[in-house]
Amino acid sequence: MMRSCVVLVAVLVAGALASPLQAQKAPPSSTQQHPSQPTTAPTTGGKLPPTTPAPQPASQAPAPQPPAAPASAQPPAAQPSTTQQPATQQPPAQAPATQPAAATPPATQAAAPVTPQAARPAPVAASAPAYTAGLAMPPYSGATTQDALDYAGRLGHMLDSTIVTLVTTFRNTSGQPMIGASSPATLSQRERDRWSRCRNLYWDLTTYAAAVDPLRQALGQDLVLQHALADLDTAFTKSVATQECDNVASMIEAPDRWTPWSDQYEAAARHFYHEFYAQVREVHEKDRAFVNALNRLLPSGRRLSPPPALPTNPPFAGAAPS
Repeated sequence: MMRSCVVLVAVLVAGALASPLQAQKAPPSSTQQHPSQPTTAPTTGGKLPPTTPAPQPASQAPAPQPPAAPASAQPPAAQPSTTQQPATQQPPAQAPATQPAAATPPATQAAAPVTPQAARPAPVAASAPAYTAGLAMPPYSGATTQDALDYAGRLGHMLDSTIVTLVTTFRNTSGQPMIGASSPATLSQRERDRWSRCRNLYWDLTTYAAAVDPLRQALGQDLVLQHALADLDTAFTKSVATQECDNVASMIEAPDRWTPWSDQYEAAARHFYHEFYAQVREVHEKDRAFVNALNRLLPSGRRLSPPPALPTNPPFAGAAPS
């Protein structure tokens, strides 16, 4: 009986010692158990179970703990991999930033064709009159009968001013070429300036002759007015002496183109002085008649003052009418 109590106490003590070890190594005990090992204490024979199996689990308990610690450390190791992925995706986001830089050269290439377009106004400037005294008549651009009447009144008064300016340019001159002139250097500066101004007025007069025919088509079928414009056009056609102003001015500027210079200068100047006043006076008379015919079609409050007639005698000092 006493031996049975001792055996029971030993079994209880062994169970108490084995229970903490099994609690620490719960997973390994489940995997390492064999079907042949009994889970309860043996009851046959009355012998005590060997105490050696208890120390063996104690030596195996520290072995499974280190793997558990690295297993818990593995999740933080996986987190850096997730944080590095956005860093690798940032370079593709910078690639579109370089594409707008490549789109800038087409903008500069589109500006290149602008330069040929800026050169197109050059022909317009070249078509403008090279010589003018500021009295040129602009082309007719009206669309109604009233526009044509206004343009006609302007032409009548500006033509009078241009002819009077030309006559005044040669007032009190000798009316003949300078004797002994062999080159432009032998002419006085006043004489050279006179011929240059005469050339400008000549080119202004050509704009009035060019404006007559479009004006005839725009003014309608009034017979008196149409007859006055036809007479003015004929007077312009016969007025050719003023072209010598352009020739003499060219001789002064480019003497090498006119040889022999003295003969060319004398012939051109003599022709001008002999013919120009009678011819421009005829144009002026036809202009006065045109203004009178125009006033017939205008209301009393818009009628124009006819230009005063030019003297019969030319403006030269001591010259007699031809």
